[in-house]
Amino acid sequence: MARNKSESRGVLKLKDMDEKNMHNLFLKNMAGLIEETKNPSPCLNPNSKRGGMATHAGVALELGIFRSSGTKMMSPQMEAILIWCQCRTREYDNVKIENFTHSWADGLAFCALIHHFFPQAFDYDKLQTGPQHRKNNYHLAFQTGERFAGIPDFLTAEDMEGMVADQRIDPKMIFSYVQEVYRMCNEL
Repeated sequence: MARNKSESRGVLKLKDMDEKNMHNLFLKNMAGLIEETKNPSPCLNPNSKRGGMATHAGVALELGIFRSSGTKMMSPQMEAILIWCQCRTREYDNVKIENFTHSWADGLAFCALIHHFFPQAFDYDKLQTGPQHRKNNYHLAFQTGERFAGIPDFLTAEDMEGMVADQRIDPKMIFSYVQEVYRMCNEL
């Protein structure tokens, strides 16, 4: 099954929130991250209402999203978009987004992210893993994103296939594409 069922616990946890509440919380935290980047200031209170890294990190922790040890530091914007992707793909089988490189190599993360917004477009459960299927996964995700949301095709299946084959995945290329997914799909 593409999405695992969450157990209800009697207390509303972030992972049990509906999409609208999750989106509003994410936007609040994204605004805080951007403001903190523009005007850095010490924030000793992790419960600060202005958002920022402490609050954003708290959201990630409650969702069970952890950064792997050895993961390179990212800008606040990249971190925010990464968490946004993790939130939207956390219930998809075979998808674990930890970075903007190898997490996207088999194409399933792209497919899960696009499928989250357009579940009628294709059957996620029929996708296959493995090097022989990744190019098809890239094509499916990129073409579906372009067709249903107008996401520009500046990253192609051939680009991804070449980067993975050369073991030189460019995180800025993947981040730029995912940022376009955010820009084009976030209001849906």
